[in-house]
Amino acid sequence: MRIVHNLSKEAREKIIELLLEKRSKKELANELEISPSAITKFINGQTHPSDETIEKAIEIADEEEKERIYEIIVEDLIESLEEFIQNNDVKNEKMLRIKNVLIRSF
Repeated sequence: MRIVHNLSKEAREKIIELLLEKRSKKELANELEISPSAITKFINGQTHPSDETIEKAIEIADEEEKERIYEIIVEDLIESLEEFIQNNDVKNEKMLRIKNVLIRSF
């Protein structure tokens, strides 16, 4: 998923924390095919999950978790867009495209 690449470190951490609500660190590490120490580093903010780890997290998530992960992703993208728009006086054709996509989606 291309969108995963653009996720903030904070969103990546939230996804891992969400999955830990129903699993132990060891269980999650096994499901993600990484070490338990990597999980510890993620939740301590020492490092963040790779794109591949986040994609695997989405794959292993149950339906409720997937819905919550998608909410995290959408919120992160909205915050990123808002920050970009506020910090840059960009009012061109591409920004109008973004606005139109958002309007059509709802």
